[in-house]
Amino acid sequence: MSFLQILNFFGGLALFLFGMNRMSNNLQALAGGEIHRVLKKMTSTPLRGAMVGMGFTALVQSSATTVMTIGLVNAGIMTLNQAIGVVMGANIGTTITVQLIAFRIGDIALAFVIAGVVLMFIRRSRAMERWSLILLGFGLLFVGLNQMTEAVLPLRDSATAYNIISTLSSNPFLAVLTGMIFTMIIQGSTASVGILIVLANAGLIGFEGALYLIYGNNIGTTVTAWLAGVGANSTARRVASVHTLFNVFGTLIFGVLTYLGIFPTFVNLITPGDVYIGENIARHLANGHTFFNLINTLLFLPFASSLAKLAEKIIPKGKEELVVIGEPKHLNYHLVNDAEIAIEQAIKEMREMMRLVKEGLTITFEAFHDRSYRKQGKVAQIENAVDNLQREITRYLVVVNERTKRDSIIQKIPALIHTINDIEKLGDYTEEANRILNDQMETQKAPLSEEILNMISDMETKIQEMLDLNIAYLKDFQRDYPFKIIEMEGRINEQHRRVRDDLITKIQNGSCDAESGLNTIDFIDVMERFGDKIKNIVKAGSYNFLYYEDGREARKAGQRGGAVAP
Repeated sequence: MSFLQILNFFGGLALFLFGMNRMSNNLQALAGGEIHRVLKKMTSTPLRGAMVGMGFTALVQSSATTVMTIGLVNAGIMTLNQAIGVVMGANIGTTITVQLIAFRIGDIALAFVIAGVVLMFIRRSRAMERWSLILLGFGLLFVGLNQMTEAVLPLRDSATAYNIISTLSSNPFLAVLTGMIFTMIIQGSTASVGILIVLANAGLIGFEGALYLIYGNNIGTTVTAWLAGVGANSTARRVASVHTLFNVFGTLIFGVLTYLGIFPTFVNLITPGDVYIGENIARHLANGHTFFNLINTLLFLPFASSLAKLAEKIIPKGKEELVVIGEPKHLNYHLVNDAEIAIEQAIKEMREMMRLVKEGLTITFEAFHDRSYRKQGKVAQIENAVDNLQREITRYLVVVNERTKRDSIIQKIPALIHTINDIEKLGDYTEEANRILNDQMETQKAPLSEEILNMISDMETKIQEMLDLNIAYLKDFQRDYPFKIIEMEGRINEQHRRVRDDLITKIQNGSCDAESGLNTIDFIDVMERFGDKIKNIVKAGSYNFLYYEDGREARKAGQRGGAVAP
């Protein structure tokens, strides 16, 4: 095999993986939060979980479904038993693309590429752009497959290549191990099975040897679940262990059935053509892949609870680390008919948003002080969690608004939604502060002066204290908290004005490095806006969602004793 052929093979593999990634990522983006919500709400039994997992994985890669499932388990939203059904179903769903490969859609692959490019040029919305990338990714997937096929054809005439591949595939243990390692490396069972089909079509791998490699692929693909479980709690890691156990046990069973010739004979009977004389091997391998996962799921689904118990023994319960992913904890749709209680639940969730904002800002400053790249990377995850809570609470309040007929509640909901948006904006400011402190200031040429470092620490203390007061206020609605926050916001404004004017003067007269000064101005501007939003939130609370005082309904806005004036 020449260097050019090797280059063509890996170039085809790159196109295949890129196309698969573009297609699945954009399908997932089009689905929005629906995948997340359905995984959470429609998996009450392992069987339903398997159906949901199969359906979603037919659209996106199994790794995406598995990662989301582990995230929900880690947050306590899904149980281990629910998750088991989903990962089993995901194994079936991932076989759909392999079936498409076997149908020789690659013959018209460029038609999908053309359609994707044309749609990209005429796109009029984000949705059209995503559909164009889906079509383009789908086409490139098969273009890459065709490229790999052309690259390996010369290997049919290479005795050395044939002997190596034949040795690996003829030994069941080596074949399973090879398939497992290869899939772990590229982290994609669909891609690895696609390559197997390419090699089989070239006559380099026999049918039974390819089946052993497929079994190994299914074990290797569970590495994604283990990677998603790193840093998660023990229950989430048990999902990864069940995923592995499920495929290992299936491999043992089907490995024996293949060695005895039973499973290959079954696949040959249900598939057109006789694979033993070289007919339609691609379709046989696709069906073998599908029926392995389908039958394996049917065999082990009734024993989901037993697999869960085995996983609990393998990974004993330890000290749990709570990882918040922005899942609502207080929004109960059974309470929406009682508008006052539902509003109270929404406020509790708003408090969770504020707590996440504080956590994100704390990590931002810790990363700045410790020069920790790892810490600063967590801020974006927290901001995404804040965004998710914003959507969930807004959706909940819209349902409350539709169900209630009380004018007092209907009048408050717009202000509550406005406040939720203010809290979400605090999440944006946190991410902006993280970028300034840990990117802009980190890469500037001149080091920060001791005076600037002290100013940053002082503003950090003020903003963190305001956040603590705001979080406490959303719980107890104590009358003196808004006044304290407004007073502190005034001090931040004064500090902001003084430092800003001083820095601009120093930049102008050349006594301060321009880049350092401008970065510091960016930081204090963000902190000033941060303080403004916190003040707006408590003022909104004073006027719009203080429902009860001493067991009685609160008076209308502007009539409460001690209310903050707008």
